[in-house]
Amino acid sequence: MGLRRRGIQVLGWLSLIAGAGFALLLIRGIYTGFTRGFGASRSQAIWIALGYVLCFAFAAYLVCVGRHAISLAKGLLPPKARFGWGRIILGAIFLYFNAARHFHLIPAHFKPSPSNLTEGVIFIGCVLLIFSGVWRGLRRQIQPSVSVC
Repeated sequence: MGLRRRGIQVLGWLSLIAGAGFALLLIRGIYTGFTRGFGASRSQAIWIALGYVLCFAFAAYLVCVGRHAISLAKGLLPPKARFGWGRIILGAIFLYFNAARHFHLIPAHFKPSPSNLTEGVIFIGCVLLIFSGVWRGLRRQIQPSVSVC
């Protein structure tokens, strides 16, 4: 196995371990009550649950990227992803935390006060990141297949 394939394999294993470790850390936090929104009221439960779902989606994405890299290093060709799931998940996580900070959905010990322009730029950037991931999947379906006679 060449140096490049070995590097891909090592990064795949690291991604797989990081995703599984992050998921186990979230499960442990839910079970022990450590990550319960840091003292949030019950009216904010939907936002906390949405945060958990986004974090679990990120952990699942890391596991899938790791499996993909390991199979690629072995010489197998895994099926290509239809959508840019990394862009979609990353944009959704940034959008969620920006909204949670702006609307004070989850109480924090500090109150940052960024300008409205900065929040608007972050919002637009996150939405564009999500749409670029969706467009990546839709673009493959739209492209006509070329057949040579």
